[in-house]
Amino acid sequence: MPDYSPTKKYLFAAIFAVAMAYFEAAVVVYLREIYYPGGFSLPLVMIPQKMIIIELFREVSTMIMLIAVTWFMGRKFWERFGWFIILFGIWDIFYYVWLKLTIGWPESLLDWDVLFLIPVPWIGPVISPVAVSAVMIIIGYSITKLYFKGR
Repeated sequence: MPDYSPTKKYLFAAIFAVAMAYFEAAVVVYLREIYYPGGFSLPLVMIPQKMIIIELFREVSTMIMLIAVTWFMGRKFWERFGWFIILFGIWDIFYYVWLKLTIGWPESLLDWDVLFLIPVPWIGPVISPVAVSAVMIIIGYSITKLYFKGR
């Protein structure tokens, strides 16, 4: 990536992550409509094994896309890591924002969700990934800011 100003890079990162979050949320809206037409609640009704495998690869693909973008945004490992956690944090928060705007869920940050499937299913309240993601954005910003100062 050319040497854009810090503002342009942060803006690009945010736009990408918010758009990617919408894409992910849209997929989940479709899945919920197909597999949980009566509403989504825990414990979940198991979906077919084939779909679980597809979901696992969707999550892996999400990480690959985030890593690919961060590769071009930084020059060194820690700078790229900073960009990765910024993108991940924004993506994860806006995933829930888009779900709220499209289907009205979660009703609160205390609603439980299947947070991730990798390496094993993580289940917990929505506030957990939102809080962790907010911290990730702050840490990522701090890391990348150091690299901008060093240039």
